[in-house]
Order: sequence, then C-alpha cells, then structure tokens
Amino acid sequence: MNGQTILLISDMRQVYLAEILTKKGMSVRCLDIRNSQTVEEQLLKLKKFLAGAAMLVLPIPVTKVPEQERLNEILNKNLANDTLVLGGCFTEEQRELLDRRGIRYLDFMEDEVVAQENAVATAEGAIAELTNHSPYNIEGAKILVTGGYIGYGNCGKAIAKKLRGLGARVTVLARRREVRKQAKEDGFYAVDFAFGPEEAMGAAMLVNTVPAPVVTRVIIKELPRDAYILDIASKPGGTDFACAKEFGIRADLVLGIPGKYAPKESAYILERSMERFAAK
Repeated sequence: MNGQTILLISDMRQVYLAEILTKKGMSVRCLDIRNSQTVEEQLLKLKKFLAGAAMLVLPIPVTKVPEQERLNEILNKNLANDTLVLGGCFTEEQRELLDRRGIRYLDFMEDEVVAQENAVATAEGAIAELTNHSPYNIEGAKILVTGGYIGYGNCGKAIAKKLRGLGARVTVLARRREVRKQAKEDGFYAVDFAFGPEEAMGAAMLVNTVPAPVVTRVIIKELPRDAYILDIASKPGGTDFACAKEFGIRADLVLGIPGKYAPKESAYILERSMERFAAK
C-alpha cells in the first residue's frame, strides 16, 4: 500500500486506524468531518489531495459525510482511476459512479471476515445499550431479536447468543422458515413475525437487526410501556419510531456500535481488511 492514504474521520475508528497505518510507515492524511461547521473546508481539501491518493478510506457508513451530493461530485471529478476506495454501506449512486469509472472499491460491510469480527463488538455494544436504557436486568428478561431474509445474521446471532449467556429468554422473530430453522438449531425459540404481537407481550427489550420495516405498530402496541427497543439496522432502521413514541416506548436507532464501544479493535479489523483488499 504505497502512496498517500486519505482518511475521512467520522469517529474514533478512523483516528485509531490513522495511528495504526502511520506506525506501519504509511503516508496518511486525515480530514476530520466530525464538526459540521468545517465539513465544506475538509471536502475542499479532499478535492485538492485526491489526485495523488493511492487509497481513500471513507466513513462507515459513507452517509456519515453530511454533504453526500458534494462528496459524489468530488469523487466523480477528482478521483484518480487507480485510487483504491474503501468505506461502509456505499449508496447505489456511489456504487454506480465507481463502477462506471472502473475504480476498485471495497465495502467493509460486505467483507465476511469484517462482518464476523465486527459482530462481537456490535453484540457487546448492544448489550451495553440495553443495560444503560432498560429498567430491567438482562438475566431472566424476555428479549426479542429480529432476523432477516438470509439468516439472522452475524450481528443478530452474536447478540442472541450473548443475551442467552447472560440468562435472557431470547426469541428470534424471522419471516423465512430457513432462518427460523437456523435459529432453532442454535437453541433459540424462533417464530414468524406473524406471531410478533403475541411474543411482544411481556417482552422487556427488543433488538432489531433488519433494515426493513419489521417492528411495526402491531408489535409495538403489545409491548409493555416500559420496554426498550434497540434498532441497530442501517438507517432508517426497521422500527416505526413515531409509533413507539406514541405509545411512550423508548426506541433508539444506534448506528456504528463498534466505533462507539470498541474503536481500536474495530480499527485493527479494518486495517486487516485493507491489507487483504490491497493485496488482491
């Protein structure tokens, strides 16, 4: 990985990543976009320095850059064809732009190794959120964990297993029979979302991992009013937040949990992914 690497700093993961890369002898330039007042200034610097960049590391998710339209314009006009681009959860417009230009890019969230390693930090962070915001202990609590269309996923599985390890009574909600079968093989009680309202009765907490509208009014209205909903799915999440507010139930969309709870470990995970990508 010779040449300059540009990092857009959106959380502590990139701060630690810059430190790791610098210690490895790489030339690193950091552009801090955490202050909304100086984002335009940082994007102007990005425009200036992109031509000489060997690698560009964007935030996770890339939508953390406040000026998405401006970012896309800069990438299209100033990105060199041989620059490697990395980030998390690229938008369709950004994917089309990079594909059209023939630029190699990596979505960290599609790297299976990253997904598996991040799941541990996500699960631990999710449990911290539940502990901080629920009025109940995890031990003995009935907790619902949602599963998606291709499985209950690295994060959902890791969260469910850690919750069970802490003594929770975990139910996996999933639409597909194959997903429910997988969850049952892992030792969990698993049901279709059609039974969500019934399972919501008496549930102290609900963790959503599905980036689709699955935690709907029919489920929310059956939750106890002191239940806590934690949604960790990609923005805008899968919870009807307006409905939760209507019923007086706290519901939080918490993104980038690894960057919040385990930023240095997450930085090492990203650095190893960068090495694998650059070596291809």
